[in-house]
Amino acid sequence: MSTRKRSIRMVAAALAAGSLLSVTTVSAAAYPLPLTQQDINFLNASRGNFPGDDDTLLIVGRQMCRMLFTGQSSQAVIDSMAGQYGASPEGAAIVLGAARGNYCTSAPG
Repeated sequence: MSTRKRSIRMVAAALAAGSLLSVTTVSAAAYPLPLTQQDINFLNASRGNFPGDDDTLLIVGRQMCRMLFTGQSSQAVIDSMAGQYGASPEGAAIVLGAARGNYCTSAPG
C-alpha cells in the first residue's frame, strides 16, 4: 500500500474517532436533566419513604399519576406500587401524596 493511501486512511480514522468522541460528549452533557421545583419538592417529600434512588422516585411518582388518570383508585395505586417495588403500603401512600401534591394535583381517585 502506498504511503499516500496509508496517510489518507489514518486521517479518515482520526476524523471518525473525533466525531465519535464529540457525539459521546454531547450525549453525556445532556444528562442528568435539571430538576424542576416540582421535582425537588416531590423528592424532598418522598425520600426515605420508598426504596430506590431519586431516579426511581421520580419514575414512581409519575407512574402513580398515570395510574390515577387511567381510573385506578388511590388504594389500588398504593397496593400496586408497594408490591412492584417492595415498599411498605405506608411508604407508597406517602409517595402518592407527594405525587398528588406536585405532579397530578387534579387526578381523580
